[in-house]
Amino acid sequence: MGGARRQRQSKDPLRILLARRSSMGDIVLTMPTLVALRRGFPDAYIAWMVDSRFREIIEGHDCLDEVISVPRYGHHTPLYFLRETIRSVQVLRERKFDVTVDLHGLLKSSAFCLLSGAPRRICFADERREFNLLCANERAPGNPDIHALDRYLMMAEYLGCPTEPIEFRLPIAEASQQWAVQFVAENQPAPGQPLVGLNLGASRPHKCWPTEYFAQLAEMLYKKDGVVSVLIGSPEERPLSQTVQQQVTVPVIDAVGHTTLGQLPALIAQCDVVVSADSGPMHVAVAVDTPVVALIGPTLPHLTGPYGDNNIVLWSQPECACRNKAGCSDYHCMREITPSSAHEAVRQLLEANT
Repeated sequence: MGGARRQRQSKDPLRILLARRSSMGDIVLTMPTLVALRRGFPDAYIAWMVDSRFREIIEGHDCLDEVISVPRYGHHTPLYFLRETIRSVQVLRERKFDVTVDLHGLLKSSAFCLLSGAPRRICFADERREFNLLCANERAPGNPDIHALDRYLMMAEYLGCPTEPIEFRLPIAEASQQWAVQFVAENQPAPGQPLVGLNLGASRPHKCWPTEYFAQLAEMLYKKDGVVSVLIGSPEERPLSQTVQQQVTVPVIDAVGHTTLGQLPALIAQCDVVVSADSGPMHVAVAVDTPVVALIGPTLPHLTGPYGDNNIVLWSQPECACRNKAGCSDYHCMREITPSSAHEAVRQLLEANT
């Protein structure tokens, strides 16, 4: 389930379980809180409980002693899920945690915290979803009207940990770095050309930018600026990549579905700019210091947009503001962000970071 990452420095260090199971973006946004916890408790044994599918994104983080995987609902047989759940609970109880910090705020994460046997189980006081408060016995102040990263840091502040400077320390294995360098070298039309990552997908359809817009942007970047686009996305987003490639007449590098979760940050770090909707790879780009052009429609940038100053947010500010609610069938908020506005934003970031 995981191995020790640091040497224990005292006979009885505090044992902390950080619970944030998913998704990719929220896991990345939680990393500064992990760094703050390590800063405040340098001798503590800190483990992170995460869905098994996201384990690779935090494996090897220098502030972690252990990564504990838990199974994902709905993707295995009931028997498999039951067996893996029992195994996860056994591991949690064996670690004898003193405190659990639940940053997920749903019943599954809070139930695992309860079953860990930790005497101190903390969640946010304003998080009231799926009866998670029933499993916690301590409530920290939270603020739903600030950026998610700053909200998570409030938990570190509650525990008395210094939160500055804000650091992600997203781990990238040397093998992944080497792969990314080689991948770009083998696929780039000409050495030394600027590289812009186009992240084609998002967690929900109404957050996605139209594929024809990505194709138009790739054309503009190559023809007007000599910039090569690399298409980024998960295996499930291969149809989006195929559609873009059918619509362009210029070279693009197709990495959609060709990266592991560990290789994705390494590839994004090779890019000079990343263009992305509100999604996990957008936050990965921020974590590896790659400037972002964020394409925001239904969500609110001050809550979930790219963190920091070296980014440009293109937000259509829709009056409907569905805020991720299911059932939206009119994606006008994303269509209102034009390829020309994204092209100009990319140009600004390229000029500012050369």
